[in-house]
Amino acid sequence: MLFPFSGLSAQQDDNADFPDDVEFGSPDFDSSAFDAAAFDDSMFDGADLFDADTEDPGNFRFQLSQQMVAHLSKHTYRTPAGTTDTQHRGLENSRLGLNIRYQNPFAVGWLLQGSGQLRAYLPGDYEHDNPGRDGWEWRLNELFLQRSGERNSFSFGRQTIVWGETIGMSVLDVINTTEYRDLTIIDIEDARLNQWLAIWDHFGDNGNWSSFINLYPEFDPVPVTGSPVFPEPVQINGQPLRLGSHDRDRELFEAGTRWNRSFTGSDIAVMAAWLYENTLRYTPPIDGTHRAQSHINDYALLGFSSNRAIDRLLLTFDLAYNHGVFVDTLRRVPDGDGGSMWLPALDEQNRLSMAAGFEYGISATRQISLGIQAQRFVGLPRDTDAMQWLNRDSTGNALLRYSHSLRNEELMLSTTVQAALDGDQVLLNLMADYRLSDAWEVAGQLILTHASDDNALYFLDRDVRAGLTLSWSF
Repeated sequence: MLFPFSGLSAQQDDNADFPDDVEFGSPDFDSSAFDAAAFDDSMFDGADLFDADTEDPGNFRFQLSQQMVAHLSKHTYRTPAGTTDTQHRGLENSRLGLNIRYQNPFAVGWLLQGSGQLRAYLPGDYEHDNPGRDGWEWRLNELFLQRSGERNSFSFGRQTIVWGETIGMSVLDVINTTEYRDLTIIDIEDARLNQWLAIWDHFGDNGNWSSFINLYPEFDPVPVTGSPVFPEPVQINGQPLRLGSHDRDRELFEAGTRWNRSFTGSDIAVMAAWLYENTLRYTPPIDGTHRAQSHINDYALLGFSSNRAIDRLLLTFDLAYNHGVFVDTLRRVPDGDGGSMWLPALDEQNRLSMAAGFEYGISATRQISLGIQAQRFVGLPRDTDAMQWLNRDSTGNALLRYSHSLRNEELMLSTTVQAALDGDQVLLNLMADYRLSDAWEVAGQLILTHASDDNALYFLDRDVRAGLTLSWSF
C-alpha cells in the first residue's frame, strides 16, 4: 500500500469538499495537513459551495501551480549486477499544472461532480522528453452523477470507494487503482485513481449497506521509465524489457458489498468483494521479443474493520483475507539438454493482512496519527526442488504523521515518516505550507530516503530531494 514500501509495483487523491472517503465509510479525519503531493485537490478543502451566506463562487474551481523539485544528493552505490553507479539528477521536476473542479447540485437530491488535471512538463523535468506524452498530459479524475433520497443513494461515473479505517495503511483500500510516479507522491491517498463505478447505498435502521459494480476494471499504470522510482528498465540480453498493458480478450467485472453500523463511540463493518489485483504481474517473454508477458488475476476478498473513539483518540483496526492472490516463484524446469533451470513463475496463495493504528488530536492545531500494516501468506510452502518462493512469509510497514498549524492556520508544518518494519526502507518527508492570501499559497518540502543494499529500491539510499510549489486558486 505504501510508497515506496510496496516494492516495484507502479501504483492522486481526488477527495475534496465532499470526500469520497467519508461518504463511503472511512473515519471523518482531516488528512489534508499531511498531503504530500504538490498537485492534489486540497485547494478545495473547506470550500462550502452550498453556503448561502457567502458569495457564490460558481460551479467551477481552478488551481494553477508551478512545481520544481531537485535531487540534491550525490552518492555511489553497487547495483545487483555488481557494477558501480552514481545517482545524481539535479533538477528532476519542473511542471506547470492546472486542476479543475466542477460541482453542481442542480436539483434537490441531485449532484453532478467532475474534476480533471492538465500537466505541462517543462525542460528539466524527467517527463519532458517522454515521447508518449508530447510534453503535456491530461487526465480526468472524477465525473459522476449522484441521486440521493431519504433511504437510498445511487451514483454512477468515475469515482472512488474507500474501505477500511486506518488512514494511509488500510489493507481494505484496494478497490481503486493507484499510481506512484515519483517521490512527490508518497501516500495512498495521493496515489489513488478513480474508476468507472456504479454504487448503491442503502441507509437502514439496523445498519447501512453499500454495494458497487465495476464493469471495466482498470490496472495500475505501467511504471514511467526514467522516473526517480524507476530510473532504469530491466535488461534482457542488453535490451530493455518492455512492460506492456493488459490486452483485454474477455469481459471483466468487479463487485462488492459492505455493511456497517455505528454505535456510541465506535463503528464496525464487514465486507466481501470479487476483485482483480490492481498490479499487473509479469513473466519473461517466451516469443523471442523483449515484451514481458502480462498476467491478471481475480481473487476473493473478505474484510472486517472497526474504530473506537475515546475523547480525542481514535483507534482503528482493519482485517483482510485474500483468497487466490498471485505470488512470485521460481520453478525448476527441464532445459532440453537433460538438465534443469530455474524460471520465474506465478502461483496462487491465500493471504491474511492486518492494519491498526490511532489518530490523536493533541490540540486544535496539532494532530498525530500512526498506522502499522502487516501481512502473512497462509500455508506458504518452503523451498523445494520443485519450487522456490520469492516471497517472505510476513512483511510489514509503518506510517507516522504529524501536523502543526500556526499563525491562525496560515502556516502548516507537517512530517511524514514511512518505514518497513525490518528497517530496509525509510522515507522522511518534511513539508511547510504557507497561505499568502485566500488565492496564493507556497509550499516547500524536503524528502530523505534510505534503502538497504539488498532492497529493490537500493538506488534511493541516502537520497535528498527538495521541492517548491507556488499555487494560485480562483
